[in-house]
Amino acid sequence: MRNRVVVLGAGLAGLSAADLLCGRGMSVVVLEKEPRPGGLAATHSENGFLFDYGPHRFHTENDAVLSQVEGLLGGDLLTLTRCSRIRLLDRYFHYPLALGDVLASMPPCRGVQMMAGFMLEKARGLLKPREQRSFEGWVLSRFGKPLYDLYFAPYNRKLWGLESSELSADWASQRITVPSLAGLVRETFSPSGKVRSLAGRFRYPVGGIGRISEALASGVGNAGGVILLDTAPEAVVRRGDAWEVRAGGSEIPADWIVNTIPLGDLAGLLGSALPESAHRAASSLRFRSLVFLAVLLKGDTGAQDHWIYTSEDRYAFNRLSISRNFDPGMPRQIVFEFSCDRGDRVWNASKDELMDNAVRGAEHLSLFSPDDVVDGVIVRREHAYPIYKLGYRAEAGAVLDSLKSLGGIVSCGRQGLFRYNNMDHSMEMGRCAALEVLGEGSVEERFHWGEGVWADG
Repeated sequence: MRNRVVVLGAGLAGLSAADLLCGRGMSVVVLEKEPRPGGLAATHSENGFLFDYGPHRFHTENDAVLSQVEGLLGGDLLTLTRCSRIRLLDRYFHYPLALGDVLASMPPCRGVQMMAGFMLEKARGLLKPREQRSFEGWVLSRFGKPLYDLYFAPYNRKLWGLESSELSADWASQRITVPSLAGLVRETFSPSGKVRSLAGRFRYPVGGIGRISEALASGVGNAGGVILLDTAPEAVVRRGDAWEVRAGGSEIPADWIVNTIPLGDLAGLLGSALPESAHRAASSLRFRSLVFLAVLLKGDTGAQDHWIYTSEDRYAFNRLSISRNFDPGMPRQIVFEFSCDRGDRVWNASKDELMDNAVRGAEHLSLFSPDDVVDGVIVRREHAYPIYKLGYRAEAGAVLDSLKSLGGIVSCGRQGLFRYNNMDHSMEMGRCAALEVLGEGSVEERFHWGEGVWADG
């Protein structure tokens, strides 16, 4: 019986796959290079700090996934109402944008410019419609140049390190709630109920988002699965009609591999088993990295936000989150996120450099002053966001098609599919991957990724 499975990566997708497979009596080994499970959905603990890698929150429309999480954590799930804002022009705006708030908070001249820019764009579109392949074309055609220049372009430049003309329109269509500035006006005065919105309420585990992955990992272990932490796979080699995964000085036989690590890393492990065309495609798939700086404070900030976006260049960080607004039992800390590429100036910055920028930025935001700071700690994460540059879909598809032709490998999750998604999506994908191993339909057949499934992360 082909019942030996090696899962690469102990994030939510990998652990969900392992959990279901162990429950079906499969022999499962999970390899995770980090010292704790969860991937980006882990909670970091160090020297009095306890923080998530960004403002994670759990919400889902999948009843099975919701029941699973409730079963894992029981009464340790808080129910919260989202509070998030954007900082622009020394003013706060609710996120997602609401017309009444914009009109009340925006300088009048800016508001007039935005509406005029939008009307000009509509008139221009009648003569020569903009291209719709890029993020730039998609947003400009729907919101006009003034709002694009004020918020969309600078924020995405900071987040991705690329110009919006280099990004796929998929990022816009998956992340922007209202279809256009006209739609924002229309929904303000005559709500249709059809415009998708961010989840207004969400669940959050007492003690940090990592409680979900920790509970999943515990269940895998209790069911006989093996999770090897601090263990990175070194090679994946074909052995007849099966596979062998080399890691930590051992050779682990596998009838199936469930992959949740980056496609480029998996391609490197497979070596000559993949054609050169797949390696070229895999090498072009890039991830944006993040550096997290947690700052411990003497007291509370007084802000009610769960997180705040900062698009302007005066802030080197692009977002911050306030831990105690998720769980009152968390330390008094603010977590700053700095987008970067591995090896660049931000990635290599010292704690003191990042602290200096974060404290100055927080002071400008009226959150705290230098005298309020107790200490800080930084954590670097390389594969945070798949970069949807133009052409990414064909490149990811080429790698996935090559993997499928090998047989015995199922790839899923944010990194394994090169697809930005929410926590519940990762858990659902992991379960779908496990069912594919069991011969009960493929991930593609079971997980629907249409316009109704979008990432509001």
